[in-house]
Amino acid sequence: MMQKNKNRSLLINAAMGKCSCDTTIENVNYVNVFTGEIYKASIDIIDGFVVRVREEGIESLMKSKQIIDGKERYLIPGFIDSHMHVESSMMIPENLSKAVVPWGTTTICTDPHEIANVSGIDGIKFMIDNAKLSSLRQYILAPSCVPAVPQLENAGAEFFDTEIEKILEMDNVIGIAELMDYIGIADDSERMHKIIDKGMEKDVYLQGHAPLVTGKNLAAYKIGGPMSDHESETTEEIIEKLRMGFHINLRASSLVNHLDKLVQGINSIPYHDFISICTDDVHANDLINLGHVNKVVRYAIESGIKPIDAIRMATINAAREFGFKDLGAIAPGYVADFQLVQHLDGNCPDAVFIAGKLVAKNGEYIVSDKTYDFETKHKNTVNVSWINGIDDFSLFANTSNSTANVNVIVPIDDTNVLRKTEVIELTVLDGKIDISEKDDLVFVGVFNRHNKKTKTIAVMQNFGLTSGAIGTTISHDSHNMVIIYKKESDAFCVLKELERTGGGMCVVEDEKVLACMELPVAGLMSLKKCKDVSDEFELYKKAFYKICSPKTPILSASIMSLTALPGVIVTDCGLVDGNTHEILKIIL
Repeated sequence: MMQKNKNRSLLINAAMGKCSCDTTIENVNYVNVFTGEIYKASIDIIDGFVVRVREEGIESLMKSKQIIDGKERYLIPGFIDSHMHVESSMMIPENLSKAVVPWGTTTICTDPHEIANVSGIDGIKFMIDNAKLSSLRQYILAPSCVPAVPQLENAGAEFFDTEIEKILEMDNVIGIAELMDYIGIADDSERMHKIIDKGMEKDVYLQGHAPLVTGKNLAAYKIGGPMSDHESETTEEIIEKLRMGFHINLRASSLVNHLDKLVQGINSIPYHDFISICTDDVHANDLINLGHVNKVVRYAIESGIKPIDAIRMATINAAREFGFKDLGAIAPGYVADFQLVQHLDGNCPDAVFIAGKLVAKNGEYIVSDKTYDFETKHKNTVNVSWINGIDDFSLFANTSNSTANVNVIVPIDDTNVLRKTEVIELTVLDGKIDISEKDDLVFVGVFNRHNKKTKTIAVMQNFGLTSGAIGTTISHDSHNMVIIYKKESDAFCVLKELERTGGGMCVVEDEKVLACMELPVAGLMSLKKCKDVSDEFELYKKAFYKICSPKTPILSASIMSLTALPGVIVTDCGLVDGNTHEILKIIL
């Protein structure tokens, strides 16, 4: 795939010296990602594309209109994020651009399945249209799992092969996003088979997602169509996937970082051409303080990857992964996306260029983009008016006994990511499960917010909540409302506040709102810029840890319903075994 706006005749004439170029970047240490060499050079640019890379001593045929002194800094291509979710930043695409471009990211390949689960195809159209207002090059992959597992959760939309086919016809859509239903693919389910067929018919990229999948299941998954994986956690896992021909997206997100183990696996293998870099889920606070793709590059280098190898992973390897024929390198005919850096260490670049134009300098975004008129088109996506009062938050036990055996969710470790169940005998008071005397127990409520009257109330041990309630409409992947609470009255207060704001994250104690981060765009994103989003998140975090243990991960509630995880999860359909996709009884 090549850029549609390339005027090859103009570029040929410029290369032959028949016309002046727009810009020359001279006096740089040029990093050649094809050969791994570094040498003195000057780069000529016209119409947003590279015309020539001239080694030291070779003069230009015609002087360019603008000359920029590189001051012997390194010139490297702009970074490409091979897999991310814009929604995880809690910013809309135009504001994400302002946050990541100063760190050297010039292209992202994004999966909008978060907003798709809330708003369907209309949500994807919004992401595409809003992205066009930014200088950041934003490509979209059609969300493959909306919802991730249909029979286990209810989302705001359902995508089958017909919807995928429509999305693949939209602007800047380049493939099918992470195929998370690895069980469905390995079992050759009709839904996933047909979705993948649509991608194969159009010969587009098929992005994978296979956490802890191995052996025959991994082989079946690979045969099913997925080309990549970003979910490796161990040395053995990444080696097995590379040996099978998967393209690995090396990840260090705001939630997960196993780079030390993954680098061990990578360094044991001679060739690294099938490894690129992704951020997956990155939060506003991390974008401000740590960076974006450059952060993963930096971590990879610190973990033992050679600097040029890490840069190749974040540039030409990612471009080849998606079939971009003129991105990811600085060479004749390639898009002039690049950055000037002091050192090859993944730190903030001095300058970032997109299509030959300076867009960021010394960590500041310097372009005045258009803005999207969202207010006139906004609608509240939090539809929970069917919840009438505090009784809706009670777990009823159909028994005349004073106790009942309950399948209680128990975290396997402090991350709260993987969970199991244990049967615990609990008190029944007035027909309801009573946990008031159990300091280590909380209720977990999942409430459908997509015009379906479905909910689940479960019990969890060792979540870390000491009083009050926390709630969120960010709940991967269906984004129903999740509330963790000790008292039903506090939970009801959380629900009403999130209904009022159009979604977000809320902390309540004694029926008083301590903090509420408002995310009115599909209950997932703010309309504010990165610094404001980061500041608001810090206020939420402070309130969160007022009523939660410091060991409780801040976004634990947001992955409580993630059906793509192994282990026990809670959705609006019930208590679910993620390994077998079975619905478990809560009251035994």
